Amino acid sequence: AAAVMHKLASLSAELKSKVQDAGSALSDVRSRVTQQVIDAAGGGAAEEDEIPELQQHARIDASLRRLYERSDKYMRALNQVCEMSRALSEDFANVLADPALGQAASAFKAAKGPHAQADSTVLGQVLYRNVFQPVRREVEGRKDFERRLADRKKVRLDYEAFRRKQVGLLQSDPTNKSVYEGNLEAAAKTFARHSEGVARDVAAVNAERQQMLSVAFAGLVLSQLEFFSSSAGALEDVVVAASAGGGGSATLERDWARMRGEMAQLVANAQQQQADKAAAAAARDRGGSGRRRSPCRRSRRCSLACRS
Repeated sequence: AAAVMHKLASLSAELKSKVQDAGSALSDVRSRVTQQVIDAAGGGAAEEDEIPELQQHARIDASLRRLYERSDKYMRALNQVCEMSRALSEDFANVLADPALGQAASAFKAAKGPHAQADSTVLGQVLYRNVFQPVRREVEGRKDFERRLADRKKVRLDYEAFRRKQVGLLQSDPTNKSVYEGNLEAAAKTFARHSEGVARDVAAVNAERQQMLSVAFAGLVLSQLEFFSSSAGALEDVVVAASAGGGGSATLERDWARMRGEMAQLVANAQQQQADKAAAAAARDRGGSGRRRSPCRRSRRCSLACRS
């Protein structure tokens, strides 16, 4: 009797184990089917829109907002530099007692006065017309387009909420699987058509903004080139005036030559530092792809063998 009871207990345990295995297998099948449906309906919920055109738009828009702020700061800072340069030129013109430098001081005052004012006015006009104003128009003037983007976000969130609800019903009510799968497929197609329309509109805006940025970049570079070239030319006139006013003074010639030599050395040092940094960075990049193995240090003999 004891043997019979033991055998019955073993059969019961084996049957229970097989039932559990069958239940686990059925659960795995349902999970795979559910995941296939989710993938077919557009995958899991994404925190950010995956349309490449929208991602590019976000990068361009962030850059435009920085340009809008920084171009204004640039003009204010440049105007302040010009104003302080003018003030310094007047101070030197009033305080220099050496007659040999009188002509040079007057030339420096003119270079940092009316001459610099004219140059900064031209620079400001070019930057305002080709950088600041177009960027501000892009940042503040596309209200309808911004509303379209806000509507896109709402549509995406509504679609994700609907998709999650249908997937939940699919899991809790598998008898109506075909209904929920049909709802998911129809919603995915509608959302895809909406995405295509948004992508076309955003691509057009991105192209217009790139064209505007191309013109703005040219305006910034060429206006700076004109401004600093003109300033350099005016300062060369100051140096010529100082040389002529010195009248062969050995002291003045020695001072100016020493200053030129010092500046040339500083420039050479700065360039060498930049070259050293670039070489070090390149060496780190090469070392990261294939680093040499350090020699073994367990013993002097082993270390010598590794190095050889």
